[in-house]
Amino acid sequence: MKKKLQLTVVVAFSLLFAAKAQDASHEKPRSEISLEGMVGVSFGNNFYALNVGGPALFLVLNPDLKIGIGALPSIYLLNGKAGARLGVSPRIDYKNLVFIAPFYHRDTTGEWIWSVGMGYKFHKKN
Repeated sequence: MKKKLQLTVVVAFSLLFAAKAQDASHEKPRSEISLEGMVGVSFGNNFYALNVGGPALFLVLNPDLKIGIGALPSIYLLNGKAGARLGVSPRIDYKNLVFIAPFYHRDTTGEWIWSVGMGYKFHKKN
């Protein structure tokens, strides 16, 4: 009799646990798509670039204002010729606006190309 009671308790808990697990599996998985980062454009002497924000180091002055320096992977147009290059830029982030002054080194000529521009920061929604 004691074994039947134990078996009944084990079966009851198993069924209860299986029912609870099945309820959890019916919850819809939550997926989301969002953009996070910065995209900007900069202009110089016969130079145009589309920049995306790379790693950066910031001094946070308040929740809306940060200053720093960062890497900017860029696609550029110089004297009518397209290319890709990693730029370095001081930047000022104010809310979603980013002010940048990227500079690029050209290995073939040894010159530095300077530009200035603006970007927009995308934030992941919580």
